[in-house]
Amino acid sequence: MAKSTARKKREKVLRENGFDTTMRRGTWGTIVPITKKTKTKQERLTRKEKKYKQNHSSGYDENGFYFWLFSKRLLFFQ
Repeated sequence: MAKSTARKKREKVLRENGFDTTMRRGTWGTIVPITKKTKTKQERLTRKEKKYKQNHSSGYDENGFYFWLFSKRLLFFQ
């Protein structure tokens, strides 16, 4: 049977570094699947709001100015 690309890479790392990458398998680390939960709607909205606030406020310059053009067309249908 042919060797997969992933297996070839694992064998190469073992040959060159002497580290077996398969030893890292099987642990969840600090993640406990029971306590992990999805974000609520309010948490998602708050995160999105803060994200865009940071993007706009990062380039703020006190000495700068901005130009705002306001045009409004009124269409009357008879």
